[in-house]
Amino acid sequence: MQNVTVSSAAFFVLLLCPLLLVGQEADLSKLTKDLPQASEVRTGLKQWVLTKQMISREQAGWEEQQQTLTDLNGVRQREIKHLGEFTKTAGVRIAEIEKKRKQFSEEEAQLKKWRRDLKAQITKLENELRPLLVIFPAPLRSKMAEVIGRFETADAQEPLQHRTRDVLLLMQAYLNFQNTITLDTDIRSIDGEDREVDVLYMGLTQAWYVDQTGEYSGYGMPGLKGWTWTEEPALATSIRQAIAIQSRQATPAFVRLPFFNASASARSK
Repeated sequence: MQNVTVSSAAFFVLLLCPLLLVGQEADLSKLTKDLPQASEVRTGLKQWVLTKQMISREQAGWEEQQQTLTDLNGVRQREIKHLGEFTKTAGVRIAEIEKKRKQFSEEEAQLKKWRRDLKAQITKLENELRPLLVIFPAPLRSKMAEVIGRFETADAQEPLQHRTRDVLLLMQAYLNFQNTITLDTDIRSIDGEDREVDVLYMGLTQAWYVDQTGEYSGYGMPGLKGWTWTEEPALATSIRQAIAIQSRQATPAFVRLPFFNASASARSK
């Protein structure tokens, strides 16, 4: 009886196992049916990889852009700093320029005043020199002919530097001649005949003349209308001796020559 029971139990177990296996296969088929297909998995995986790559590239690009922006910001900061320094330097430079401009304006005003004063002085000297031109003797006029020509035809519009130059040249020539004994030759009409005479100028104060024969002699004095010549035969020997010494044709010696004033009265020297 006991063996029958065991056999029945074994039979039940054997009968139950296939049923259990059938149930598990049914559940596995159901689970497998719910899972995605292999192609879908590959497609999804591929898309996931592409997405990760795209995210990685975008992140790298953003990091690069961020670095670029950082560099640009650094450049802008340096430019701002340099601009500030430039503005400060420019401000100092502008202040210096303004100071110099003020100095130049003051100097310009001083130069204009100096020019006005110089023009007034030159005009005064021209007015004083012009009447004196008539007493410039022939050798002095010949030496300063060009300057005298410009001076006598002076134009009010002539540049001030030219006028100043001519005034200084005439004054210098006047002083040089005044402080020098000058020997010159001239042609004089004597008794209706042109004769060559030697003329000895004692500056611009007086002169004496004598011809080659020693027959005609006299003296000259400057006046408001030029030089006035007066015949004085008695002076011929003294004048000829003085001329010989001046031209180094005779040894130096004391020579007595009379000086005359405007009234032609003689004074001894």
